[in-house]
Amino acid sequence: METLARLVRDPGVSVTRELDEALEALDMEMTRLAGALQIEYLGPGVGMADMNAEHVYRLVVRHHVWDTTTAGWGVRVCDALDNNDLRPMWSLRGVGRLRKRQLLAVLPVFFQGYAAALEAAGVADTPAGRRVLEIARALA
Repeated sequence: METLARLVRDPGVSVTRELDEALEALDMEMTRLAGALQIEYLGPGVGMADMNAEHVYRLVVRHHVWDTTTAGWGVRVCDALDNNDLRPMWSLRGVGRLRKRQLLAVLPVFFQGYAAALEAAGVADTPAGRRVLEIARALA
């Protein structure tokens, strides 16, 4: 988490193996935490800022169905257009180079919002909820 917190604060961050590894670790941890909490959350937009279309892809916590054999709780970048039912498109590590920078920029907002959703659902004081609050503080 220290690596990711440092990278979030660097607006000129390069997309490197270090970033990929930090995003993969976050993805794995969020899969575990989201599975324990089972609270859906529709987070901020990721990408397409140059077209004023950040709403098209959003960070989403929920039970995602990738295909007929792969499903589970976690956070994914999803197609958020009305006709796509929040279809998962990419894991955190799986987004493209430009979108990774945009993903880093919204992670603090995402975790603040997710922490608020957990508090509203009354699960922020569980072990998984406390860990999400820790992550939110680390990235703030």
